[in-house]
Amino acid sequence: MYSIGLDFGGTYIKTGLLKNGQVKAFRKVRSHSGEGLLPVLETVKETVADLLIEQSLPFENCAGVGIAFPGLVDVDRKTVLSTNKKYDDAVNFSFQKWSEEAFGLPVAVDNDAKAALLGEITHGSAKNESDAIMVIFGTGIGTAAYINSRLLRGKHHQAGCLGGHISTDRDGHPCTCGSIGCMEAESSNWALPIIAREREGFEESLLAGESVIDYKSVIECAGRGDSFSRRLLDDLIGHWSAGIVNLIHAYDPETVILSGGLMKSKDLLLPRIEAEVHRRAWTPWGKVKFIVAENPEISVLLGLDALVRDLP
Repeated sequence: MYSIGLDFGGTYIKTGLLKNGQVKAFRKVRSHSGEGLLPVLETVKETVADLLIEQSLPFENCAGVGIAFPGLVDVDRKTVLSTNKKYDDAVNFSFQKWSEEAFGLPVAVDNDAKAALLGEITHGSAKNESDAIMVIFGTGIGTAAYINSRLLRGKHHQAGCLGGHISTDRDGHPCTCGSIGCMEAESSNWALPIIAREREGFEESLLAGESVIDYKSVIECAGRGDSFSRRLLDDLIGHWSAGIVNLIHAYDPETVILSGGLMKSKDLLLPRIEAEVHRRAWTPWGKVKFIVAENPEISVLLGLDALVRDLP
């Protein structure tokens, strides 16, 4: 049996048809997440139908639908509990009812970072790992924890997935979550333009001439010798490392999985992050192992496939 995976991201909605941990068909469209969930549901429905036609596959050959969301998710009730400036109308929306009406199929719903970690555990870089945390550097910073061979969820469905909102600067920038100095507010892609432009020396930097200020442009300008960008990158690495150390101290993993667009520069960044984390983390049993996600583009979909296969 196949599964249908829907990854509602902040920038793109990724749709996949999967079977036995393999993506058989894939498509992504712009999400416009700030405009809400309801405006995109018809497009999602049409995209699924197109993929099924492309594969000559009837709905009857699908076991269910897996949905990943960037927010707090009640996996038992299959609803979104809380969002953060993305798809805000999704709270308490009945995905079960929608899936039954749109596709005639049961549904599994989970937080996107948790689904991504499950995808790497079942079909990616973290096979055979029993205790791991994942940090995803995208538009924001997502996290998840897999402890004693189970995804960590918690009584209120918050466990593991709020690592981006660990404070790494008590007097830092306001975060979209309502707190101050979160790792995401100090070192995410969405925060970078704010952080860079308020710093002394920005106007004279190479970065000021870039049309987009993000991880990619900061790293490129630093590589071209721009001292401003180099100092900024040093601070970003400091925040990422501090956040990872906090997660290690909280969850006691043996492995840290890094993912997201930032890892396109893993050869430059991973040794520095790893060295700083090992310098600061209190792990008398040894050093935490770092690995990079094997399937960052589709790890969420792979995790959703595993969740659908576990549906009753």
